[in-house]
Amino acid sequence: MDASPEVCIQKVIEASNKKYSCLQQLIVLTRAQTEVISEESMDGLEKLIGEKQVRIDEINKVDEDFGMYVDLLKQKLGVSRLDEIENSSLKGLKELKQITGQIMELLNEINILEKNNNKKAKDLLDDLGAQIRQIREGKKLNNLYNTGSGTIPPAYFVDKKK
Repeated sequence: MDASPEVCIQKVIEASNKKYSCLQQLIVLTRAQTEVISEESMDGLEKLIGEKQVRIDEINKVDEDFGMYVDLLKQKLGVSRLDEIENSSLKGLKELKQITGQIMELLNEINILEKNNNKKAKDLLDDLGAQIRQIREGKKLNNLYNTGSGTIPPAYFVDKKK
C-alpha cells in the first residue's frame, strides 16, 4: 500500500474516532453494569457482559486497522513512536493527538469503573457464599433434630403374664 503520511494520518484518525465511539458505548454499559451489580441482578449482569464483549470485539477489529496504519505512518516518517513526530505541518496531526488523548482519558475512566465493579461483584459473591453456607448449616441442624422422629419404631407393650 503506497500512501502519503497525510493519508495514513487520516486513516488513523478515522480508526481512532471509531474506537472512541465504541469506548463511549462501553463506558455506558460499564456504568449500567455498576447499577445492576448494586441491584444484585445476575440476569441483567450476564446480558451486559455479553453486550460489552460485542463492543470489545469491535474495538479489537478497529485496533487492527489502527495498528496497520500507525506502522505504515511510522515507516513513512522514519520514527519509532508517534510522539516523536515533530513535523507540525502534517495535516491532521493535531487532531490525531487530540483524539488519542481523549481515548486515553476514556480508557482510564473505564479502568476505574471496572475495578470498582470487580470489587463490588467480589463482595456480592462473598455475601452469597456466606448465605449458602448458612443455609447448608441450617439444613444440617434441621436434619440432626428431625432424623430421630421418623425412624424410631413405635413402642409396644407386651404382656408377659398369662
